Amino acid sequence: MKNQVLIYFFYGEDAFRINKEIEKIKSAVLKKEQFDFNFDRLISPSLSEFLNIAGSYPVFSEKRIVQVEDFDDSFLNDENMLEYIKSPSPDTVVIFYYKNSKIKENTKFFKESKNKDYIKLYKIRLLYDSELPPYIKNLSKEKGMALSDEAAYYIMRYTGNNILNIDSELNKLASGIAKTDKDKEIPLNKIKSVITLSKKFNIFDLTDKILDRDLKAAFSIFNIIYGDGEEPIKIISILYSEIRKLHKAKMQEQSGMDFETILSVNSVLPFLKNKFIKNLSNFNIRELKKTVELLEDADLKLKTTSYPPDLIFEEFIFKLSRL
Repeated sequence: MKNQVLIYFFYGEDAFRINKEIEKIKSAVLKKEQFDFNFDRLISPSLSEFLNIAGSYPVFSEKRIVQVEDFDDSFLNDENMLEYIKSPSPDTVVIFYYKNSKIKENTKFFKESKNKDYIKLYKIRLLYDSELPPYIKNLSKEKGMALSDEAAYYIMRYTGNNILNIDSELNKLASGIAKTDKDKEIPLNKIKSVITLSKKFNIFDLTDKILDRDLKAAFSIFNIIYGDGEEPIKIISILYSEIRKLHKAKMQEQSGMDFETILSVNSVLPFLKNKFIKNLSNFNIRELKKTVELLEDADLKLKTTSYPPDLIFEEFIFKLSRL
């Protein structure tokens, strides 16, 4: 069993990427024509059912695959399971998909799994916002498309961080692009014309209007996205990050730091440079400091009081308009 992985254990929050990794393993182990007789997907199986199938010989193949889902800790920590992972069938690749973000590392199953080369544990978390554009570009390559950094950023912004939604939009985009054009970098205006949004507005549209100081439009957009289920505390978090960055840049500007360095230390992407400069010009340092304080006050109220969240955010917009 040296250098041969026989048991994979996946867990985490990102179901899309977990399923992609599982598909890669399945494709590497079995040819398409071998699946019918050598692949079993077990949903909430009994231990005896799992052991029976895992111990079966493959048919016209070197290996068989057993994918196990929707099981609990008692299934993993049963003595018979522990015996199996001590000496798994060399003819079977087992893929456990544990649909939780955490595992209990001090339980028998995971203690027994440690330091065994033939058992691999993979935690796949949700990607951070900064990691999404590169991932979108790589995912688009798999679909035969080339995207610019700006195009990937645009898609992330208008689909959110749900990779299933991103994949759906990329599939839509791929179907709308002629085969002869897929090797070329797809222009942003083409992407905008193909991607259809499920919502009229989103949290980033609201942020843009606030940074533009178009507070009447911001108020209207807030009521729309709040009605669609957006959480004010999430809006506050994103807006706070943007305002803090502007405040920091304004202070750096006053200290005499040159502007290219300001853009660099604040990680402003090249295609967002003009927008950042425009937003920076919309506020003076006092207004930015006061806006940070208003956001902190709204955040505290959302977390510690029973006031209606929509009224707290509307109060923030009203106070912002008085600066």
